[in-house]
Amino acid sequence: MEPLAEVPTPHDDKYVVFKRDDVIKISEGYATFSTGSEIDDAVVIRRQDFFAAPALATYAGIVGMATHLTDDPKRRAQFVAIADYFQRQSEIAGDEAWKFPDV
Repeated sequence: MEPLAEVPTPHDDKYVVFKRDDVIKISEGYATFSTGSEIDDAVVIRRQDFFAAPALATYAGIVGMATHLTDDPKRRAQFVAIADYFQRQSEIAGDEAWKFPDV
């Protein structure tokens, strides 16, 4: 039996995530960010990924179920808006997906 090919380990330095409000200036194709504004706990799921649509739909479904866990109408409305957003992203991902993820 041949040994399995070495599998690369996923890493967290492939993407850097910033809040849109932390972009100080965009001009001539360059963006300036405030110092220390990188978000360390963000995870990027690209819609081009074949697995994005079901992952995003699952997240939308879980958030949607959370609407039944609160009696607060404002919180419920927030959950519905979040669930709707991720459901729509899953639908777009279903149309855009074309590649398997890489590390």
